[in-house]
Amino acid sequence: MPIHLFLTGDTQVGKSTIISHVVAQLGVPVSGFRTITVAGENGESDLFLIPAAGTRDDFTSASHLAHRTPGRIPEVHPDVFHSCGVPLLAFCSGPLILMDELGWMENSSFLFQTAVFSVLDGTIPVLGVVRDRRLPFLNAVRAHPNVEVFVITRENRRKMQNVVLRLMQKRLEI
Repeated sequence: MPIHLFLTGDTQVGKSTIISHVVAQLGVPVSGFRTITVAGENGESDLFLIPAAGTRDDFTSASHLAHRTPGRIPEVHPDVFHSCGVPLLAFCSGPLILMDELGWMENSSFLFQTAVFSVLDGTIPVLGVVRDRRLPFLNAVRAHPNVEVFVITRENRRKMQNVVLRLMQKRLEI
């Protein structure tokens, strides 16, 4: 049985909300990372990479991953995957690792990808989000033998929240 569980689905369907709920219900320490969005003016927003156990206030200029302007391709700072993401994954410890989320911005960050696969090859359970895009890195995450992927929709998200909770309790032996 795969020990890592990833959620996928449309944008804003509730994948990260499910993860937050499950982590709160499990009540265990987490390591790894989360990405958070901070809204700006005129529909602009900034994306930050923070420690999994952090809060929405735990972002700095060093963790600034991307800037989004409506109608434009996001300005991505891939060096953040190396300077922040790799250390967050290198120092992961149990009982649970979060990877919220893996997407297209990591496509050229090979050191980060290596860190992701090192964790996936390990024995500490991972709970994460993987974007539903067909890219070599994301395809390899989904195809990893230790990974199980669940599609989240607006129709199934409440049910899946309970399914994910039960599966993670079983994997963590809670």
